[in-house]
Parts: sequence; C-alpha cells; structure tokens
Amino acid sequence: MRRIACLLALCAASIASMGAAKPADICKGAPSPEEPWTSWRQSGNAIAGGESGSAARLILGKPVVATLRPVSQVQFAMKPAKVQPKSHGGLFTLALKDSARVGVALSAPAWVDVVTDRNMHASVEHGHGSECSGIRKIVWFDLPPGVHLIQISGASTREIRIMAADANANRLAPHVRDED
Repeated sequence: MRRIACLLALCAASIASMGAAKPADICKGAPSPEEPWTSWRQSGNAIAGGESGSAARLILGKPVVATLRPVSQVQFAMKPAKVQPKSHGGLFTLALKDSARVGVALSAPAWVDVVTDRNMHASVEHGHGSECSGIRKIVWFDLPPGVHLIQISGASTREIRIMAADANANRLAPHVRDED
C-alpha cells in the first residue's frame, strides 16, 4: 500500500511538472519584441536607489535587471500614487536631450511614476508587451528634455527588469520627396 502511495505521488509530481513546463514550450522560439523593445532581452544589472541622490541611471534602449528595496527604505521625491506595505520599490534617473514620448517597461506588476523638478508627470498611455516578450507592463509619458526621476513602487518581488525607450527609436523618418 505504501509503495502505491509513493508511486501515485511520483506520478502526480511528474504530471504537475509537465503542466508547469507547458508555458515555456509555448514561448519557445517566440520572436524578439518589436521596436522600440528589441533589446529587452539584453541584460545589465542595477541596484535601485533609496533616495534621489543614489538613483540608478537608466539609458534609453538599455534594459537592466534591478534589485529593488523595501518601500519603507525608499525616500520618494513625491508620494507615489500607489504604495503597498511590504512591497518593493526604488528610484532611477533618465536624462533626455530632446522631448520624447518615453515608455517605461517592467517585467512584473508595479507602479511607475515620473517626477521632474518636483512635478509628477501624468501617464499618457498604458500597455503591455507582445505575448511571450516578458514585458508585463508599459507606461508611456511625454517628457521634456532634462533629468527625470523614475519611481517604482508596489512591486511584489525584489527583482524586476526595467527599460525606458523612446517611442520613435529606430523608426525610419518619412521620406521627403524633392520637387524640381
């Protein structure tokens, strides 16, 4: 009887592991994310800042896997729209030479705010990456030139992939025809 119970437990574990492997099989061979997210799967690492002076730097088009902090250890420049106790967060800077529509993509659920000169920017659009891309959430902002503080809050995990991208990155400019 004991052997039968052990065999049943092994069979159940095998079936469960096959079920868990199925989503990975679905995404096997999936295409790379579309522009401006084509570099999403590249890796860099960062430790999110706990105050604006120690904020990690983001570069447009360069994703990082960031280690976040408990939100109780983050001194946000402005109170985030959503703060959950026992969650994680952190601060990042992003410098822009020109005005741009910038998307901030995350691999997991969290809240994204952008602050410039003590002013909170309203998001202009929300979305997500294509299926199997690994992009869980994209929040878009219309930002002026300058240095911006990106605040992440409400993350349930200590690690998150984050990337900022210009909506027009790597897009071909429309061809202007010369008239004779």
